[in-house]
Amino acid sequence: MTSLKPAEAEDPLELVSVAVPVPEGYDALGEMARCFVEEFALMGWNAERILSMFKNPFFQGPYGICQARGEEFVQNLIRQVFEGVRTDA
Repeated sequence: MTSLKPAEAEDPLELVSVAVPVPEGYDALGEMARCFVEEFALMGWNAERILSMFKNPFFQGPYGICQARGEEFVQNLIRQVFEGVRTDA
């Protein structure tokens, strides 16, 4: 039998976010957006469904990207992924 204990303030398994420095000029937000699109495309989501995720506040990461970069950026990225285009290589 497994017992569940309440989370403690000093719990070593507590989720913690950490800012990671990136080289100047590196588009970390754009790379994260591409990862979201590629991951969900590989799971079988179509372009329309992926775009709806970026417009839904429930999906905080994608939604934040859409708010920061705009819907046109997201639409272009989705199109590139579905066409197999990589513009930064």
